[in-house]
Formats: sequence, C-alpha cells, structure tokens
Amino acid sequence: MSAPSDEPPVSDLITVAQAIKIIDQTPVQPRVVRMPLEQAAGLRLAADILCDRDYPPFRKALMDGYAVRCEDVAQPPAELDCVAEVAAGQTPNRAVNSGEAIAIMTGAPLPAGADGVVPVEDVETRGRIGEKVRVLRAATPGRYISLPGSDGAKGQVVLTAGTLIGPPQIAVAASVGATQIAVFARPRVAVLGTGSELIPADASPTESQIRNSNNPMLVALLRKLDCDVTDLGFVRDDPNLIREAIQRGFAFDALFITGGMSMGEYDYVPRLLAELGTDLKITKLRIKPGKPFVFGIKEGSGFVFGLPGNPVSAFVCTLRLASRLLARMAGGIVEERWMTGRIEAGLPANGPREFYQPVIRTVAPGTTSLRSGFASIVPLNWKGSADLFTLAKANALLVRGENEPPAPKGTVIRVLEI
Repeated sequence: MSAPSDEPPVSDLITVAQAIKIIDQTPVQPRVVRMPLEQAAGLRLAADILCDRDYPPFRKALMDGYAVRCEDVAQPPAELDCVAEVAAGQTPNRAVNSGEAIAIMTGAPLPAGADGVVPVEDVETRGRIGEKVRVLRAATPGRYISLPGSDGAKGQVVLTAGTLIGPPQIAVAASVGATQIAVFARPRVAVLGTGSELIPADASPTESQIRNSNNPMLVALLRKLDCDVTDLGFVRDDPNLIREAIQRGFAFDALFITGGMSMGEYDYVPRLLAELGTDLKITKLRIKPGKPFVFGIKEGSGFVFGLPGNPVSAFVCTLRLASRLLARMAGGIVEERWMTGRIEAGLPANGPREFYQPVIRTVAPGTTSLRSGFASIVPLNWKGSADLFTLAKANALLVRGENEPPAPKGTVIRVLEI
C-alpha cells in the first residue's frame, strides 16, 4: 500500500478561471510619472491630451495648385491672372479678386476671397506671377480645403488616458505642444530564485546541481511584458536567506519567486510570505503544469507571485496569470493573443486540471488571419514541466479545459501565442 499523500485532492484546488477572477478583481494603483515626450514610446497615457488651439488654425490648402474664386472657373476652360504665390509657412499678403488666381502650396493658408483650390493636375498652363493660368476643370467650393478646427478644435481631446504611445501618438502630442506628458510607469518587478541545487549559468555543475535558467527566462519574459526588471539572483533553501531576500523584494511593485512553493520539507516560501504579512490569495491551482502557484498582496509593498521551480510551469503561470495584473499596473487592459487552427494529431481526453502543452502553429501561404482554420497546429512531444528544450521550439500553447473530451485530428482548436 502506498503512503498517503500530503497533496490536496484536485477538488480542493481553485480553477484557472477562479484564479483569473481573483487577480482581475485585485485593485491596482499604477504609478504616474511625467517625462519628455520622446521618452514615452511604449508607455500609456495617464491623462488626456487636448488641442491647445484649433487644428488647422486657418483655412489650409490640401493640394499644390491655385487658390481661386470658384465662380470664375465655373465654365472651363477659364484663364486667370496669377497675381501672387503662398508657400507653406507664409501668410498671404493679398486677397484673390475676380479673374485672379494665387499659386498655393500644400499646407499654406488660403488667401481671403478664395473659396476653392484648383490642383495643378487641372490646369493646362501653369502660370507664374504675372502670367496667365488656364484652368481646364471647374473647382468646387471647399474642395481641397481643410477648415479651421476640422482636425481638432481647441480644448478637444485628441489622445485619451490609457492610450498606448507609439509613433503616431507621439506625432499628435507634438503637434499640440504636449512635450512633457503624464504616463503610467512600467511596473518595477524583481525576480528571485530559490533552490540549493542551483548554480550560476556560467558555472560547471556537479551531478546534483543545475544551472539557474528560471531567472534569465523570467527576466526576459517580464521585459517582454513591458516591465522594468531587477534580477535578485538566487538563494539556497535556507529560511533565513529566503526571508532576507523576500524582504529586499518587497521594495518593488511585484516580486516573482521561483521554487519552494510546494509541500516538501524545504518548501519554505509560502510560510515565510505569510509570516512576513503577505495576504495569500492563491496557494494551489488546478492547472498543469503549475499547480504550486502563489499570489499574494503585501500591504504597503506590492504583489508577490510564487512560481513553481520547474521552468515551463513558471513560464505558463507568468504568461497566463501574472501578465494580467502587470498589464493593469501599467495602466492598460488585459489582452491575450488567442489564435485558432486545425490540430495535426488526435488528442486524448484531458484530466481534471486545465492543461497547457507547447505546440507549433503555422499558417498556409497567403493566409494571415489569427483565427484561420487553415492554420496547422502540431503538438510537441514534451516531457513535462521541466522540459525547456521543447518549450523553446514552440510558438504557442495548446490550452485544454478540465476533463475535456478527446479531439480527433483536424479539430479546430484555440492556442495562446507565446
């Protein structure tokens, strides 16, 4: 007879959906900072940006051509006297009178008296100042003219709080003079590894040691999730060392700890977190891989994510769960990149835990849709939560629900891009 297990039954574990609800309902207070506009790419606005004046502030020509009175060219062909020229950045020094035209460049203010623009494509003869302009097509009042405030009126919101700042948004902010802007700062997070078996990646392991791969993996993943990351290194399975390292980690907005999360003799982390005043909201999860997942709140300090020591488990839990909180901490919304495709091999029935498996998803040539049924999904033959080598070949995770029935080859399934 086998010895009784200290592990809780699956029915006592919370589901992934329940964990997501707990994380999504946890209040966050993103940090707001002001910074020069040119440094804000990739961040989100913390306050609306308004027009400081009407845009454009004048009647603006939208084509190179001639500013005219439309009644003068209502019955083409018509000849007009070119009496002046206005370039972008210049102010017209005279009005357009009957029988006259003023050469105008794209972006220039329309002179008084003109109510239309004849583009150069619609003239037979391009006249210089003092010469005739022969117009071949009638001009419509208001055509090729942008009216004052038509792009944005003074006081109008042009960029709303929460907007992700990219090149077009920087251009808009610059155009309205917003050179110093309020943004949500990137979450400041720290990564801490635990385990007496760990050695640095540049060291030579003995038979009982392994190189530390979790820290560099998580640092890279968290940077990809747009965090400001500090690597705290790793400590042995010593409660005093772990306690001291956790206290250092409380200085950050969020602390990610790997290893020591289960119920073994040397799994100190959950107990130490509780002793240090962390409110543990999640301690066991109905997920595979990743059951020993911890989420806690340290009053006055921030958040703690306790991740399994096995690297695939740590990766899955960070991508699927922790990323949701990090997105909101940066002033954004939760966005997951789900894709579909047809499975290239039949899948057996799933067990009682939500299951994540590395897969390769490819799309037929000429097909770009993320939801394309023409995409091919090949499950990879991985060896479990420690199999980093297979994870490194994947570009997505197959997600199967609890007790999901078998899926025959060709079934359209959903995967999560990694």
